[in-house]
Amino acid sequence: MRGFARPIHKGHLRSETNPSDRKGSGAKNGTALRLLSSRRFGLDDRRKSWSVCPHLSRPDELLNYYMASGSIMVLLGKCFCHDCYEMVLSQKDLKEFMDSCQHMTDKRFQEDFIDPLFQINRKVFRTKRKLTGEDTTQWTWIGCPHVSKEGQLESLYTGCDPVFFYEGFVTCNDCSEVVPTASLYLQTLLECEAMTDDQLQERVIDQLYPINTKVLEAVGHYIR
Repeated sequence: MRGFARPIHKGHLRSETNPSDRKGSGAKNGTALRLLSSRRFGLDDRRKSWSVCPHLSRPDELLNYYMASGSIMVLLGKCFCHDCYEMVLSQKDLKEFMDSCQHMTDKRFQEDFIDPLFQINRKVFRTKRKLTGEDTTQWTWIGCPHVSKEGQLESLYTGCDPVFFYEGFVTCNDCSEVVPTASLYLQTLLECEAMTDDQLQERVIDQLYPINTKVLEAVGHYIR
């Protein structure tokens, strides 16, 4: 795993501008996953709560990055690839990153980032495990307990700690280097949990939307 090696400084990403009128291309190339409409019911389609780096905001770019074992970091409503996060750290400023991002509502984030990620992750899962034909499984995610256990995600995310997505693993910062390389036995001891797309959606993604909104309201994101 190509890790986000430098330490994450709490509060470092709170200074930003919110270009709420910025419009993205919303381009799709057929990799987007079609989900039941009920999964998106009630998602905010007005306020832009997510800033997704240009290497992740289009399905083709997301596919290329994730298939190449790229790790995705989600922190305070921002989605970083490795290079974009390193750029922010080196510049100690978010302006260039925010100017290059696609800024998304919850609804668009689900449709243009999460849905394609589910489909791409299944492709990665099959490729890594050399599955062919009808060989398949729905259990394509493994979450660390700090992300997937009930009640853990809010304390993690509101504490300015990131969530990582990497080759079917969903982890906190502390587990990001341990869990992907651990044996199945060690993953069990660490209380990691295998999840389907639906379970990840319910236990992590659906919980993340109100938590992220709460965090952004606290730092004044929507009034900038």
